[in-house]
Amino acid sequence: MHASTVLAILTASAVQLVAASGFASTCSDMTYSGTTFNAKCKNNFVDPYFEDAPIDLSKCLANIGGKVVCRPKSPSFKFCDCGLGSDKKILNCRCTDSTGAKQPSSLNLDTCLTNNDGNLSC
Repeated sequence: MHASTVLAILTASAVQLVAASGFASTCSDMTYSGTTFNAKCKNNFVDPYFEDAPIDLSKCLANIGGKVVCRPKSPSFKFCDCGLGSDKKILNCRCTDSTGAKQPSSLNLDTCLTNNDGNLSC
């Protein structure tokens, strides 16, 4: 096998590994403002290997009956007041339910987001 073929296979494997493992193990410096979650995430090709990776969580999350959930068919992240927990991957929210009451709800963003070569995705 040629060296370039081996290198291409190894690179593709590394990209799949980063993409398949959530985001928390390959990202740092997480912040949250409005509906935007941002982290510095590892990529496989650009030195210094970490870059800003903002994502609009309104495209990934929904408020269903006062509970924040990930990857719904129709994301609708409305009527929630949220902030990051101390470990920065837990989103703590108070979301309005169907009666108008605010319900506490938490979500581990590592189960919803993936680092895809330095970019966060749902």
